Amino acid sequence: MTRLGIIGLGDMGGAIAEGVLTGPWDDEVTVVGYDVSAEAMERFTELGGTPAASVGELARQVDLVAVVVIDDAQVRQVCQGDDGAIAGAAESGALIAVHSTVSPATVVELASEAAAVGVALIDAPVTGGTSSAQIRDLVVFCGGDVAHTERGRPYFERYGGMVVNVGTLGSALKAKVARNLITYVEFAVAYEAIALAAAADVDLKAFAEIVSYSDRNIGPHLGVFTQTPTYPPPSLGGSFIQIAHKDLRGALALADELGVDLPITALVDQHIDTAFGE
Repeated sequence: MTRLGIIGLGDMGGAIAEGVLTGPWDDEVTVVGYDVSAEAMERFTELGGTPAASVGELARQVDLVAVVVIDDAQVRQVCQGDDGAIAGAAESGALIAVHSTVSPATVVELASEAAAVGVALIDAPVTGGTSSAQIRDLVVFCGGDVAHTERGRPYFERYGGMVVNVGTLGSALKAKVARNLITYVEFAVAYEAIALAAAADVDLKAFAEIVSYSDRNIGPHLGVFTQTPTYPPPSLGGSFIQIAHKDLRGALALADELGVDLPITALVDQHIDTAFGE
């Protein structure tokens, strides 16, 4: 029998709960949930989840506590105290996994408090978005003792298609920050490209088709992550850098002509030599 607890049933926590509660499992799966929002608790209960009256009550009923709240203050709030997750897990022996993207120092501090009462607490951020959570295909990456990752794996695999340990306690949260950097910068620069194409009267539907189709072969990030990357990056040669500057400055020249501001593109042009090992 799998007993999973989820603290925080908002967008991500609710999607994780939905994925697990609707999964095609061969064994019995119980999901206990807690959220301060009555509406979130109602949705969770309608899906077949078991509501808890407090985070402590939740932790006393499960084998893994998944913390899916918003920030450091909320993680501390739900983990600490006489009826917090750590106190509850001390009674049940549950593993606490912090899925929230918070400061590594917060998790290290809480893990120390938890260890003092015999509880294992690890950082285990997730990536993939709510749609991946609903179909049980998140990436769950963990910091800390590999044995704790393996202990949590059967639970993480209920909502994660990939579970991996990335290093010492706090390392997973550092990896999450780096992963998010790629997402937000790509998102921002994609909209710079859309702004430029729109100002140039390019058919945006056709432009989207061009990008999507060519990405199949060029690949996101020019294939940097198709193999283990190295740092500092290897030199790609002067001709590559020369072409990169030509293309970037062509975009900047067109943007200047059309009155479009491309600050990220301009910054990349300034630093592209370093990025490609020159």
